Amino acid sequence: MSGSTIRVLIVDDVAESRDNVEKLLRFEPDIQVVGKASSGKEGIDLAVALHPDIVLMDLNMPDMDGIAATMQISAKVPTTSVIMMSVQNEPDVLRRAMLAGAREFLAKPFSLDELILAVRHVSRLAPRPVQVVTAAAATGSPNGRAGDGTKGRIISVVSSKGGVGRTTLATNLAVAIRRATQKQVVLVDGALHFGDVGVMMNVADGKTIADIVPQVHSLDRELMDDILVTHGSGVRLLLAPPTPQEAETVTAEHLRASLSLLTKMADYVVVDTRPGFDDAMLSIMDASDRILLVLTMEMTAIKDARQFLEITELLGYPMDKVLLVLNRQNTFSGIPAQDIAENLKRELVAKIPDEPAALLRSVNEGAPLVETQPEHRVSVEIKRLATSLVAEDATEVAVTVKQSERATGLVGRLRTALRHG
Repeated sequence: MSGSTIRVLIVDDVAESRDNVEKLLRFEPDIQVVGKASSGKEGIDLAVALHPDIVLMDLNMPDMDGIAATMQISAKVPTTSVIMMSVQNEPDVLRRAMLAGAREFLAKPFSLDELILAVRHVSRLAPRPVQVVTAAAATGSPNGRAGDGTKGRIISVVSSKGGVGRTTLATNLAVAIRRATQKQVVLVDGALHFGDVGVMMNVADGKTIADIVPQVHSLDRELMDDILVTHGSGVRLLLAPPTPQEAETVTAEHLRASLSLLTKMADYVVVDTRPGFDDAMLSIMDASDRILLVLTMEMTAIKDARQFLEITELLGYPMDKVLLVLNRQNTFSGIPAQDIAENLKRELVAKIPDEPAALLRSVNEGAPLVETQPEHRVSVEIKRLATSLVAEDATEVAVTVKQSERATGLVGRLRTALRHG
């Protein structure tokens, strides 16, 4: 950006739409519209000439659609970020926009607040690098892991919607792995804006991942040791910022750097997340050895899980990287667990019983159930899941990707598509 001004290029084949977006941005002192284009090709030319910070790109244009134009801009002007705009907001449209390199998606019609929030949020993100060279590419081992197994494994706990018990599982799983192995375990609160790991573990330390931000380029073990908080179970915690405002300062770059260092400091890194596919979330999933997708016995949760799995396939993740965990299993939902597995065409690696009273008490007390009631049937199932993940590690069953298919993050996949397209 030029000083504190966010330079924006608008690309839309409808003149009225271009003018309306420009009017919405006109009175924002930190945003400047530096150009407007009526086609994808013209948008590419202007992006190359002007090097804007952000391109507001319409999806449907006659000569070259926004997807193709975004791919070209991402390749030719890597310091420019694209926000896709479209009246279509189906999951498939979102997936295509993500794979093309878009950093954000705005469904038309959008409000002034939605537009300004998207522009300012994307402007704070670190630009995607043109080329990423990792140990994975050099050694042929996934996620930059050394072939001798000297780096820890990353297990992310994700969900396609909120309210399914994701954080409860992440906290209990981290403690269960620690108790089962007595190895170094770090729990990362990747739900940056509204993280609950500190509350659930009854820890209120002043140090959080936000403390890494001003020192990310000098991040080392000593600094990370100072920021990590040790829980009574022995699990170390990298907490989320205390406010959403502070969370805005943490980017995908900070998460990538933190996770990379933590795999050198711990045997297991468990990451709690939040629903969505923003840059931070994609960075976590790309770095993960295993992704535990948590769902419940509701039609909406099952539908969302199916869409999540479709996206991970498009992102090039091997099927065995994403594991399904059924939470709150009960006999009154009317949907048998077997039917859920058959519907999603995936095995359920864990079926955690529905015990709301015990879990609510555990959350309110800030004490993981696997620690306070290790013989409770919820604890037993979570410990069984932890044991299976640890056993998998011991037998060196790892996620593998053919060398010809390997790419790091969305950038690598974009570059592969451009090379072969």
